[in-house]
Amino acid sequence: MMVARRQPGTALALLAVLLSCIAAYYGLNGNAREAGWLAFISACSGALSAGLLRDDILRSDRTRSLLADLLKESRRRLRMDPLTGHLNRAAFTQALEELAATSSDSTMVMLLYFDLNRFKEVNDTLGHYVGDRLLEAVGDRAAEVLSDPIALARLGGDEFAAILPFRDEAEVKAIGDALINAIGRPFHLADRVVEVSASLGIAIGDPAIYGCEELLRRADLAMYEAKGNRGGSVHIFDDLLSNRQMRENSIRTELGKAHFEERFMLHYQPIVDARDGKTCKVEALLRSKGTALDGISPALMVSVAEDSGQIIQLTEWTLDTALGAAQEFKCPVAVNVSPIYFRHENFADRLIDRLIASGLPPSSLVVEVTEGVLISDISSARDSIGHLRAIGIEVYLDDFGTGYSSLSYLQNFELDGMKLDKSFIQKLGQSEKAIRIIRSMVDFSHSLGMKTVMEGVESEWQARLLQLQGCDYLQGFELGVPMSCEDLCNRLATEPAVIHADKGKHGLSALSS
Repeated sequence: MMVARRQPGTALALLAVLLSCIAAYYGLNGNAREAGWLAFISACSGALSAGLLRDDILRSDRTRSLLADLLKESRRRLRMDPLTGHLNRAAFTQALEELAATSSDSTMVMLLYFDLNRFKEVNDTLGHYVGDRLLEAVGDRAAEVLSDPIALARLGGDEFAAILPFRDEAEVKAIGDALINAIGRPFHLADRVVEVSASLGIAIGDPAIYGCEELLRRADLAMYEAKGNRGGSVHIFDDLLSNRQMRENSIRTELGKAHFEERFMLHYQPIVDARDGKTCKVEALLRSKGTALDGISPALMVSVAEDSGQIIQLTEWTLDTALGAAQEFKCPVAVNVSPIYFRHENFADRLIDRLIASGLPPSSLVVEVTEGVLISDISSARDSIGHLRAIGIEVYLDDFGTGYSSLSYLQNFELDGMKLDKSFIQKLGQSEKAIRIIRSMVDFSHSLGMKTVMEGVESEWQARLLQLQGCDYLQGFELGVPMSCEDLCNRLATEPAVIHADKGKHGLSALSS
C-alpha cells in the first residue's frame, strides 16, 4: 500500500492539532497540569509547522520558477539550430506561418534562400570539424549583413534562409549582393583558409496572399537558377522563372503518363563520311508528339526527366526505339546516354541486354556520352566504357568543347571518337585561328586513335573546308535535317554510293570531285 509523502510542516501542524485535542480532553477531566503541558507542546508544534510551511511554500515557488525557466529554455533550444544558434527549419516555418496569419494589411517580405557551393568538398577534404566551423562562420556573417531580420535560420546541411521586410527592389539587390560578397570572403578556420561561394534565391511577396509554401518554393527555384552560374550569384524569382516552372511541370505530367510512344518520338539525323558524303551513321534525337509539349526543347525535356527520376525509363525507351529503327536503316544508330543513366547500377549490362533483345550486332549501336560522365567517377566510367567497347559497341565523347574540355582526363579512357561542338565552326572563314584550332583538334583526336565528328555544318563551303582539315565525319542541317524513320529510310534507299547531289538535297555536293 502506497503512503502519500507529506512535507515536515504539514506533519507538525497535524501533530499540533492532535495535541490540542488531547490537552482539551485532559482539561475536561480535571488533569490541568497534563493539559497545560500538552497545550504548550501543541503551541510550539504549531509555531514550528507555520515556519516550515512558509519555507515549503517558498521552496515550491522557487521550484515552480525554476521549472518554468527550464521549460522556457527547452522550448528555445527546440527552436534553435545547435550549430549556429539561429532558428531551425521548424521554427523558421512557424515564424513564416505566424507572419501570414497576423498580417492585417499588405505585408510584403523578401524571403532569402541560399546554400554553399563546394561545401561537400570542404567536408570531404578538410573534415567535418572544419565544415561545422564554416557553417558557424557563415551564420555569423549572414547575421551581420541581414541586420535585424524577421527570422534567420539554418534549415539543415548548408542551407540557410531569412525573412526581411521588403521596401524596394534596389534594396533587395543590394542585400543579396552584400550577402554573396560576405560569404565569398576567405574564412580562417582551424589554421586553414577556406573559400566558398553561395547561390542565393530571393522571393518577394505577401505571405498572407501567396502562402508560406509558395514563397519557399519560389525562393528555392530562384536559388537553383542562381546555381546555374559559376561562383556566387543572386537570382530574384520573376515571371520568366515562373513560366519555365510551368513548362517543367507540364513536362513532368507528360512523362508521368503511360506509354512514352504516345507523347514522344525519335527523329534521326544523318552523319556523313567527310570523304564521300555517304551516310554512315545516324543520331537519334528526342522529339515531342502532340500539342502538350509543343515548343519545348529536347534538352529541357531531358533535364526535367533527370530531375524527376524518369530519365531511366525514358532512356531505355529511346534505346529500344532506336535499335528497332536501326534494323530498317542497315547502319549504326547513335544514342545520347544521360549521365544519370550511365551512372546507374549495372548500366553496361542493362544496355547490352537491350541490344541482345533487338537481335542486332553490337556494331549497330554507338553510345554518346558527355565529359561530365567521365570526370564524375573516372574508375567506374572507365570500366563501363571498356565493357561496351570490348563487345564491339562504339563510344563517342559528345559536345567536346562546351564544358571543362580538359585534355588530361582523356588519357584515362579508350574512346572511339569525339564530336566537336558546333561552336568550333562559328568563326570558320572569319579568322585563320579558327581553322588552326579545328586542325589541331582533329590531329589531337587522331593521335589518340579516335575519329572526329564535326557538328553544326550549315553550308557547303564549311563542309569542304572541314574535309580539307581531315575531319572524319560531318553532321548538320546542310547534310541532312533530323527526320522521321520513314523519311530517313527513303533517303537511304535513294542514296548513291557517292553523293553528287545539288545543294539543298543531301548537301555536301561534289565532295569527291
